[in-house]
Amino acid sequence: MDKKIRALQQCYEEHFGENIQEHCYIEVIDGSEVILSANKEGLLLLVGKIIELCENGLTGVHYHLDEAGMADKCDKPLIIQLTKAPWQSD
Repeated sequence: MDKKIRALQQCYEEHFGENIQEHCYIEVIDGSEVILSANKEGLLLLVGKIIELCENGLTGVHYHLDEAGMADKCDKPLIIQLTKAPWQSD
């Protein structure tokens, strides 16, 4: 799995590069349900952050989606965090 995660990270960096953030739009809307919306670049940025969480592999490592972090509009802060499933051992 680690090899696949590294390959995904390399592919992401190769195709989208560092300037993707300049064109991102991400919003978290809190209504009767929480909706995470983004333009294409915003979704790709989130994919990249999720790959980074997996690549890092440290339980508890997380990213904040709020107006001070990655989100442009945020009704309710959202955190993406790496956790272990109950059946996984250290």
